[in-house]
Amino acid sequence: MAEPSTKKIYLIKLSVLLLAALACFSCPGLKEFVISSASYLQNHDFENLREFILSYGLWAPLTSIAIMTLQSLVPLVPGLIITMTNAWIFGWQYGAFYSWVGAFLGAMIDFGIARWYGRPIAEKLVNPKYLSITDSFFIKHGIMTVFITRLTPIIPFKVISYGAGLTALAISQFAFATGIGQIPAIILYSFFGQTLTKSLHMIVAVTLLLVGIGLGAFYCRNLIERRFIK
Repeated sequence: MAEPSTKKIYLIKLSVLLLAALACFSCPGLKEFVISSASYLQNHDFENLREFILSYGLWAPLTSIAIMTLQSLVPLVPGLIITMTNAWIFGWQYGAFYSWVGAFLGAMIDFGIARWYGRPIAEKLVNPKYLSITDSFFIKHGIMTVFITRLTPIIPFKVISYGAGLTALAISQFAFATGIGQIPAIILYSFFGQTLTKSLHMIVAVTLLLVGIGLGAFYCRNLIERRFIK
C-alpha cells in the first residue's frame, strides 16, 4: 500500500497535467497561440512566424521567448528556426538573448517532465531508442554529455534534456551545463542569421565550426571538468 506522501505526490502530478490541459482547451487565445506557433515551426515558415511575433507589439520579446520554449516540446523542430527569426526581428544581440532564455526554459521544462514523470512519459515524447543511447553516454561522461551536446547543433536539444532528467544528475548541474553550452551556437546563428537563409555554404560552415568546438570540448573534457565542474 502506498504511503500517504506518495499518494500526495501522485495527486499533485496528475493535477498539474489536468490544469495544463484545462488551460490549453479552455483559453481560446492560448490554444490558438500554441497551434499557430507549432504550425509555423513545423513548416519552417520564417516569414509568417516573424509577422506572428511582431503582431504582439510590445509583448513581442516575451512572445519570442514563449515560442522558443514551446519549440522544445514540438517534435522534429530545430531551435535554429526561431533563433534566426529572433535575430531578424530584434537584431542579433537581443535576438540571441531572447533565444537563449527561451531555449534554457524549454530545456528545464523537458528535464523537469522526465525527472518528475519518469521514463514512461519521456518515451512518449522522445523515441526510446534515443533515450537508450543517451543513457550510455550519461553513464560514461556524466554532466559533460550535456555540455558537449549543447555545443553541437546536430544533436537534438530535447533528447538530451529528457535523457538527463532520467539520470541522477542534479538540476543545478544540468542548468549550468545547458546555460553555458548553448551560448556559442545561439550567438553564431544569431550573428549570421540573415545570411544563413541565403547561403547554404554559411549554414554548413557555422555548423561545422560548432561541431569542431564540440569535438574539441570532448577531447578536453577531463580538463574542463576539473577546472569548471565539481
